[in-house]
Amino acid sequence: MSKLALVTFKTYLDEFSFLGFEHVVTENSDFGKFWDVFFKNGGYKKITPKAITPKLDTNVWHTNDKGEKIYFQGKIVGNINKIPENHSYKTFPACEYLVVTHEWLPTFKEAQKHGISAGWENIKTVPMPEGYVKDDSVTTPITVIERDNKNTPDGSRIEFWVPIRKI
Repeated sequence: MSKLALVTFKTYLDEFSFLGFEHVVTENSDFGKFWDVFFKNGGYKKITPKAITPKLDTNVWHTNDKGEKIYFQGKIVGNINKIPENHSYKTFPACEYLVVTHEWLPTFKEAQKHGISAGWENIKTVPMPEGYVKDDSVTTPITVIERDNKNTPDGSRIEFWVPIRKI
């Protein structure tokens, strides 16, 4: 497959709550084990009924209060009364984002195969919109939001939402 066409756009996300599984990320992290834990604990079964957009699987990469890098698998949810066993629930502040993604692909399998690595490379080098910088300040603990936009009428793609702020 030839190089995917880069697609970028700005968006704003109001404060949101997230339900899922948090994992501390180190140099030796095994993401296969993270996914094993996720699915052994029910995967999306207990999360999807509470999700605002049930079809959008999401991973929030953030820094916790201890300064640890966290990989948080789950979905954006509304307010919930009870957190399911072994799950984590966190609210993140409103923020502007630069969405870095690729052209729509016919299948989600293709988006996973080609879009994930391209996305991680592109967020390292993509220019910020004029008048903006990457927001790595204390205003948001989020590093990147990774969203699976799958099986839509347009196709499938993986989106990487990078927090930005005006200069």
